[in-house]
Amino acid sequence: MRLILLLLGHLWSLPNTVIGLFFGLGGRLSWDRENRVFLIDGGWVAASFGRRYFSGMCIGDVVICSQKLSDNIYRHELVHALQGRLLGPLYLPLTLLGYAWGYIVFPKNGHDASPLEVWADRASGNAASNAYLNNRI
Repeated sequence: MRLILLLLGHLWSLPNTVIGLFFGLGGRLSWDRENRVFLIDGGWVAASFGRRYFSGMCIGDVVICSQKLSDNIYRHELVHALQGRLLGPLYLPLTLLGYAWGYIVFPKNGHDASPLEVWADRASGNAASNAYLNNRI
């Protein structure tokens, strides 16, 4: 049953994964067997953001990074992979809406105020590094 749910999650997130693979074009592709995600080191999106503003992002079952990710950031990105499996094609629109909402409620750092980012930070044990959560305490 667990395998069926996992396969359904991957299938439900497939449109996001295709977009993630496109965003990682030009990077070095590998497979994280334990977490069942593609890892792409580099690529055109990572290069366009540069190392200063970008360490990693997850679209579908694809984690794209511009450098080796710390364990904390990698766990955070894996929560986004889970979100993609749960939300399927709704993941990307909800992510964009979440960022818009985040900048409305917390203009200093709308990224951290996005509901999906708050979820990922809490679930990955990174809530202490979330500017929005720290500002509310």
